[in-house]
Formats: sequence, structure tokens, C-alpha cells
Amino acid sequence: MNFPFKKTVAKGSVSFAIAIIAIFSLVETIQAQANPTPNAETTNAATTESTPAAPVVEKPAPEAEAPKKAESEIGLISLFVTGGWSMWPLLLSSIVGFGVIFERLYFFFTSKLVRKGFNQDLQDAIDASGLKGAQDFLEQNKGQKITGVLANGMEVSQEDPEIFASGVEREASEVITLLEKGLTVLSAVSTIAPLVGFLGTVSGMINAFDAIANADQVNAKVVAGGIKEALITTAAGLIVAIPAMTFYQYLQGKVGFFTSEVEEAANKIYKEYLKLKAGKKA
Repeated sequence: MNFPFKKTVAKGSVSFAIAIIAIFSLVETIQAQANPTPNAETTNAATTESTPAAPVVEKPAPEAEAPKKAESEIGLISLFVTGGWSMWPLLLSSIVGFGVIFERLYFFFTSKLVRKGFNQDLQDAIDASGLKGAQDFLEQNKGQKITGVLANGMEVSQEDPEIFASGVEREASEVITLLEKGLTVLSAVSTIAPLVGFLGTVSGMINAFDAIANADQVNAKVVAGGIKEALITTAAGLIVAIPAMTFYQYLQGKVGFFTSEVEEAANKIYKEYLKLKAGKKA
């Protein structure tokens, strides 16, 4: 039997794919608004109604088309520059966040935590042969982290249930600390990135109102730059935070599952030690 990892990975992958699709859709929308394409019908109508000399005068020179093409090709860079100073901490946060995500996914893929049906098989072994059956079962299932936790607890127990519980608790805390490595960073990224984006939004609105205050005549172009900066930084903060929060919750779920499995298995063996202790007193 295999540990139920593929199903959880699929859920995390779907959430991540949805976030990526939303990101690219948002970027394409912003690019389309920043670089509107000319209406072909309007251009043809204007050419038909113009004088014979008009096409020569209005036809754009080859040199004028090159900058527009270049601007379209580096739209993401243009958006990054337009977003202002707040885009730099958001870029750093995204690099750190995705680095932690890929490292943790690799760790969980390559680590054997606990296989499906482990506790039921352990209970069957205990019902058949008591503590001896539990020891034999753990010997047959070496290589899993839950097996190491339980085996080390039984090794130091001296057939005392309280010592066994303390040993399991100590071993489990070490494994859980290893499993939770990097999750604090993901939590911080998912919390701080939207705040940095909102701070950039405030900065952009300040620039927009400053432009209004310094302008003799107010029109849409005066405030467009500041508002565009504000919207870009907000979107960038959410783009960084959504994947970080998605994978944080997913990885926390795996840690929680392992913890509950260890507690259940330890309780089964703990009860056997209590029976053994009660039998010796009798």
C-alpha cells in the first residue's frame, strides 16, 4: 500500500495551476490596456476618405514602428518598472517563496513518512501477539519515519508506559521539526507580500494626487501613471502571496497527517504497556 500523497499533490497542483492561469490572465489584461492595438476598420476608413497625399504623410516610418514592437516584447519588464520600488521586495519574496516550495516538495516526495493502513496493520499485529507482535511489525516496516519514532520509544521504554510516551514525544518532535522546516518562511511571504503590494498602492495614489496638485488642467493622463502603479503593485503582491499560501496550507496538512498517525500508533502500544504493567502488579 502507498502513502496517499498523489491525491494531495493533485489538489495542490490544481490550486497552483489556477493561480498561475489567473496570474497570466491578469498580466495579459494589463498589457492589453497599456498597449491597445489600433482598430483595423477605423484605419481602413480613414485611409479611404483621405486625400491622395495623405497615405504618404500619415504612414508611420519604419523607425517609429520598432520602439512599439520592442515595448510589446518586454511588456513584463515594462510593468515591473512601472510598479516602482515596491516591485523589488516582491520579486525577492517570490524567489524565496518558490525556492522553499520546490525544496519542500522534493523533500516530501523523497521521504517515506507513513504508508496507508499502517495503524490498522499495527493493531492486527498487537491483537495477534501483543508487544512482541508490535516489535516484529516495526522490524518488518523499517525505512518509514513513523517506524523510527515508535521503535526508538520502545527501545528506551524499559517496559514502562510513561517512559515510552516520553521517548515517542521526544523522537516525534525531532521529526516534526524537520518536516516544518521552511514553513515559517512561506507563512511570512504569504502575509507580507500583500502588505508590500498595498504599500505600493498607497505610494502610487500619492503620486497620482501629487500630479493633480501640480497640474494646471486635470485630465485622465495626469493621474493614469500613479493609478497604474497602484494597481500593478496590488496585483503583484497577490500574485506572490497566493501560491505561497496555497502550498503552506498543503504542506501543513501533510505535517498534521503525520502527527495524527504517530499519536494513534503510539496510543496502541501505550495501552499494551499499561496492560503489561497492570499484569505485573497483579
